Amino acid sequence: MSQHSRGIVLQQVRFGDSDLIVKIFTEEFGLMSFMVKGAFGKRSRIKPAFFQPLTLIEFVCKLKHKRELQFLTEIAIETPFHSLHHDITKNSVVIFISELLSKTIVEASANKALFSFIYQAVQWFDLREQHYSNFHLYFMLELSRYLGFYPRTDTYAPQYVFDLMNGSFCLPHPSVFHAIEPSLSATFHRLCQISANNLGELQLSRDDRRQLLDHLITYYRLHLPGFHGMHSHQVLSVVLG
Repeated sequence: MSQHSRGIVLQQVRFGDSDLIVKIFTEEFGLMSFMVKGAFGKRSRIKPAFFQPLTLIEFVCKLKHKRELQFLTEIAIETPFHSLHHDITKNSVVIFISELLSKTIVEASANKALFSFIYQAVQWFDLREQHYSNFHLYFMLELSRYLGFYPRTDTYAPQYVFDLMNGSFCLPHPSVFHAIEPSLSATFHRLCQISANNLGELQLSRDDRRQLLDHLITYYRLHLPGFHGMHSHQVLSVVLG
């Protein structure tokens, strides 16, 4: 039976000479993997260009629940991007976010709230012309809300540290092994309070941005079993520096 859904491309891997395996977070079915036969062939209707990271698509497939790899029958780009795959800075963020999502989304069932958040955030980022250098930090924080470990911001007070293990602010103490130091914790708290449209109000130095990214990766590692860190964040830190 044919099924229709929207999707967000997370990852593609070449398989053999001409095939692709594509990981897509779908609106109706959650995370799915597809085999695209002959994607690199001259006569293929489904080209690799459809599967650039975070591309927003709509597709039809013949879903078989016991099959690990599904097969697409129709595909179209639902929302063409204006800048994400052409702007070097934005593309670095796209690669980082697609890696992050590939390592954190494991649900083989629909999560429409999470899907909607990612879909809208990607569209916002594509259209944003300035003041987006902190977007990756904002995205990581908001994603943690849907993954179940968003920071407890109501515990903040001046000179407190953010305890990465407990997800809350507290007084500095030798027993707190994973913490953001007080001055950067104040910046972190402000980041938690700000909206995407007001990200330009948060002025971060290159070093603060790098440290916050490292702390957020540690935060994910402490709260998500199986999450062992990121690879693309080092390139991202250089580009956004």
